[in-house]
Amino acid sequence: MKKFLSKILKFFSRLFKIIYRILDIIIVTPISKALYFIGDSFNAKNGRLDKFLNNPTTLIYISLICALGIFFAVDRKVINLSETEAVVLSNQAIKAEYNEEAYVVEGIPETADIVLMGSKYNLYLAEQLVDHKLTLDLTELSEGTHKVNIKYNNPVNSLDYKLDPSRVTIVIYPKVSESRTLTTDVLNTDKLNNTLVISSVELDRSEVIIKSYKEKLASVASVKAIVDVNALNATAAGTYTLENVKLVAYDEKGTEMSDIEIVPDTVTATVTITSPSKTVPIKVIPVGDVASGSAINTIIPNVSNVTLYGDENTLEGIKEVNVEIDVSGLSSDKTYQETIIKPNGVRSMSETNVTIKVTMEKETSKEFKNIPITFENLDTAKYKAFAANQESTKVDVLVKGVASILNKLDESNIKAYVDLSNFEEGTFKVPVMVSGSDNRLSYTSRTTVIEVIISKK
Repeated sequence: MKKFLSKILKFFSRLFKIIYRILDIIIVTPISKALYFIGDSFNAKNGRLDKFLNNPTTLIYISLICALGIFFAVDRKVINLSETEAVVLSNQAIKAEYNEEAYVVEGIPETADIVLMGSKYNLYLAEQLVDHKLTLDLTELSEGTHKVNIKYNNPVNSLDYKLDPSRVTIVIYPKVSESRTLTTDVLNTDKLNNTLVISSVELDRSEVIIKSYKEKLASVASVKAIVDVNALNATAAGTYTLENVKLVAYDEKGTEMSDIEIVPDTVTATVTITSPSKTVPIKVIPVGDVASGSAINTIIPNVSNVTLYGDENTLEGIKEVNVEIDVSGLSSDKTYQETIIKPNGVRSMSETNVTIKVTMEKETSKEFKNIPITFENLDTAKYKAFAANQESTKVDVLVKGVASILNKLDESNIKAYVDLSNFEEGTFKVPVMVSGSDNRLSYTSRTTVIEVIISKK
């Protein structure tokens, strides 16, 4: 503050010195010379006038009178010693005055620009010393549309000013309130440790009050508590409390509505973090046909099981993790290096790679008679299916592979079926498909197509 006052004093000191020099050069010196000339002219005629004009006291009084005259002229702006300038004060906050409990007002600008015009001295004071206030007085207005002037306190009366904008159109609505159910929106879940999941989020209240005018409240589709995972700083499973959780109102397009008053405006959230896991076997699936006369004897992965991490609903539906290997044209032993593809919804796995060793032997075959055909993926709520004839109820299956494996294979582990996905009422010829429990063997149906009749229930 002392430094600031010192600057002000220096400014006035320089100002008075400049004024003194101007007065001395423009007024005092020329007048003194003029009086001396007049006195010199009348010197011979009138000695008294000469003595009067040459008296130092007389010159001082005359100079003082001239200085006072110029001072009053400047003070009354008869003489302007400085040019008029302008300063723009941008983005000055506007304070609206109205009954916020009873009304909602739309159209109030947040800021306005103030253009000040006047002398450098006054502009300097305006910028440094005063608190500029813009107000919008709506206290005497009722609901409806109004044009209102923005008021400026203008502490420096000697300055002219303009406001941009200076007049605004506002709409006043009666404020109403509604109760809304509060839901939760969790952000940045991908920033959580891959082995952790958010099991539940509980808020300290289930409903809030929203306030605005009737038409605006009708456009509010939801009110959500925004829970940011980053704010939890969670590194392990447990229960975390998050206070001052922000509440946000959204319209039907999901756009945030900042002009809705929410009471209360924050809540407290209790977040439960768990680490659900499930260990499932790895199933290696050969893709393609091995070389003629060859068959797969063993398929041995170096990892037989993998632990999965994710939410409980996702893990519940996963029974195994499949890894495919390409055996097309394979005739001798081979070792595969494969990446384990993470199932959908799984956040993390204990293993991501597997080494699979495949050994080959000579191929043999064996036929299994009268394997029953089943109907798969039919909409049984609407339809029922049956074979068009007796020959279409069973098939013979040729199985190829290593003799030692074929000898242990039971026909109950062979499945013959037709896929009736998206079939409706009618008679259809459908291809027969065969699978078995041992993926080292190949299965082929002797009958490739059967006729199936589908009727409504």
